[in-house]
Amino acid sequence: MAEIDSIGKYEIRREIGRGAMGVVYEAYDPSIKRVVALKTIRRDQLAGDDAAVAVIVRFRREAQAAGRLNHPNIVSIYDFGEDGGVWFIAMEFVQGRDLKECFEANERFKNADIVRIMAQILSALDYSHRQGVIHRDVKPANIFLPSDGPVKVADFGIAHIESSNLTQVGTVLGTPSYMSPEQIQGLPVDGRSDLFSAGVILYQFLTGERPFAGSAATTMQKVLKEEPLSPSLLNIQVLPAMDAVVRKALAKRADERFQTAQEFAEAIHAAAPAMTAPAAKAAPVGNSDATIIAAAGTTAAKAAAPVNPAAEQSPAVAQPSTLAATPSKASRSPALALVVVAAVIAAAAGGWFVYQRNAVNVAMPAQGPAAQAPTTTVASPATPAASPAAPPVPAAAAPEPGTLMISAVGLIDPSDPRYQSDKSALQSDLRADSKSQLVAKAVGLLLDPKSLTKNYDVLKDRLLSQSGNFIKTVVRESEPRMGKDGLMSITTEALVNVKAIQKSLNQMSRDERIEFIRASGDPRVSVQISVRDADRPDGPPQPSLLAENILKERIKSFGFRTWAEGGGANEGSKTADFAVIGEAKIKKLSMRLEASGLIVTKYTLTSWTVKCIDRATGEEIYYDTRLPKGVGSWASEEDALKAIGAKIADEFSRDFFLQHANVTSRKVTLNFEGMPDAASEALLARELVGLPEVIAATTGPPAKPRAYDLQLAGSGAPSDLVAKSVLKPLNAKLGQTCFTLGSISGDQVSVVFDKRCAEASVLSRFETNPPAGLYGAPLGRQKTVVKNPETLRKLSSSI
Repeated sequence: MAEIDSIGKYEIRREIGRGAMGVVYEAYDPSIKRVVALKTIRRDQLAGDDAAVAVIVRFRREAQAAGRLNHPNIVSIYDFGEDGGVWFIAMEFVQGRDLKECFEANERFKNADIVRIMAQILSALDYSHRQGVIHRDVKPANIFLPSDGPVKVADFGIAHIESSNLTQVGTVLGTPSYMSPEQIQGLPVDGRSDLFSAGVILYQFLTGERPFAGSAATTMQKVLKEEPLSPSLLNIQVLPAMDAVVRKALAKRADERFQTAQEFAEAIHAAAPAMTAPAAKAAPVGNSDATIIAAAGTTAAKAAAPVNPAAEQSPAVAQPSTLAATPSKASRSPALALVVVAAVIAAAAGGWFVYQRNAVNVAMPAQGPAAQAPTTTVASPATPAASPAAPPVPAAAAPEPGTLMISAVGLIDPSDPRYQSDKSALQSDLRADSKSQLVAKAVGLLLDPKSLTKNYDVLKDRLLSQSGNFIKTVVRESEPRMGKDGLMSITTEALVNVKAIQKSLNQMSRDERIEFIRASGDPRVSVQISVRDADRPDGPPQPSLLAENILKERIKSFGFRTWAEGGGANEGSKTADFAVIGEAKIKKLSMRLEASGLIVTKYTLTSWTVKCIDRATGEEIYYDTRLPKGVGSWASEEDALKAIGAKIADEFSRDFFLQHANVTSRKVTLNFEGMPDAASEALLARELVGLPEVIAATTGPPAKPRAYDLQLAGSGAPSDLVAKSVLKPLNAKLGQTCFTLGSISGDQVSVVFDKRCAEASVLSRFETNPPAGLYGAPLGRQKTVVKNPETLRKLSSSI
């Protein structure tokens, strides 16, 4: 119920939203019997005379900016005024959703819809630019998708009118993730700034990710300095033609971008025929969508020719029957992918084609019921048909230092009473759980398993629930799947910032005195200690092997390896993980004793610098110039160097290196012998990716024995890792010892499946018992997922 009944002549029906400046109501104009959206200024925005004037001026400018625009893709302005101290704008009421809501719901759009929506956005911008109006806050929240009409661009609240002097150079207005570099810097902007923002939206359509994400400050730095990954690296269905369009739209320099909206729209249409499959779906990362009002300049928009309306209907792209966007909910089953590919080949021999994602990576099998084509019988996922070799996948860019590609399975118990009245929360919580498990796997790389279990509840609250702070890019996500075990699951693969998680653990240790036991590591540490003569400051430093050896012995006592900067004897071109660098200045003091005439010589430390550098990231993780306490003098230079080496060694502990170690997973190939059929192999693949210590899993081509490439957390012999991390939970799920270790050759490990377990009563447990990843999991994790007492009993009664 609205707090007020009317504003001016408008009858207030309900509140429909709150923005940066005020409240928006659904209202009714009785004089012409029209429903309108009534945007008002919140009273708290009018605190203080100067602030009130500034807000009202900005509000009036929005009405002037949008009021002079008359275009089918721009929300119309009907009226502007003030009633009893309440300022308002009456505008067109749009029935539908905004694009931000669609993106946050991870909805996929058909390529035809992407092209059509982008064409209409660019048509609106082209028109506004020709009228001398620059939007300056183009973002998904301001793009509306009506249920029965064309796309609408709204909210010209920070728009600039070329004849206006209200916005000064140096003012930054906009939303960081969608702002152009010149906008962030407070430089003059023109229509090409809006085109940069539209390019960000196109990128998000194609990949499901924003190209620049993080906190507001981090996002701004990325916009200014970093080039985003090409969309094709995040969505293999995007081909180079569209990569080129996005790259030009997101050029740092305005002169290198599309110069007009028409040029941008034409480039999208030209690249559209190359896109033959739906865009990838992925969840947004971070939250920097709030509109910033801090200070930007503007210049007149460059004139642009209107977008050709005929161009909105590309002959190469099928158009939907209605103007409203229709997010796709199609199944991703490999069988359906084969049908689509066959149709494409039949229509145009030699054309491009791409399999659906799950046909490429069998370790993330298709979810949900199998799809059917009218003339084709499709096999059930339980008995997958052999798939032909997938086409080559574009090589992904090497992950940046400190990050790791991780796959995880999210789980939800639909019987939880919370979901009986709120079905929409089910999938949202499922995706959130999947992302929390990505972070949990990264934590498992850093902590000893017992320490993780002991501190699970606090880790869940402080780290796992904050997954958005650590996930850089979601690469792929399966469809939700309802299992016979009563749980719903979803598989997510993402690039995770493990270094950021490590820093958070270190912060928790310092601030809250939580004693984590770090996972055993084997960092390589190089040592370089040099000495200068304090009386010859310009002289070159001299390496001190004596001091270095003392420090090396200390490092070796931790069980770590010391390393030469050029690499070890058998390590090729590998470098050290850490470089400890020290430089000391020693002063020689001489004094003649008057009584004996003897000259006494002493050596003292006058200054030093000690630092440690993380070689993977280049970060200086330790730096100290303070002289150690108790520095005295020594009778000989040798004694001085020994003491300096010992004092530098005292600066570092075993835990210091483990707190900053660059963790990696251990690659192991498992060859499963004796699996009864392809169906059980597919079920096994699904179980493997959900195991806590399995960082990633990829299924090899059909063969006997079937191979699975795993990336495992932990250290030690491959056989021990496999027995503890893989076989133990699998056997617990099946209720007996069905999997045992076979032959071992390096990282190749054979696993033998007991023939006695091939009975239907045992194999059925692959589907009816809880996921293997829950067996042995912390009790807090089990209770988070499972609400059914019988299921919890199965977990507690495992072997």
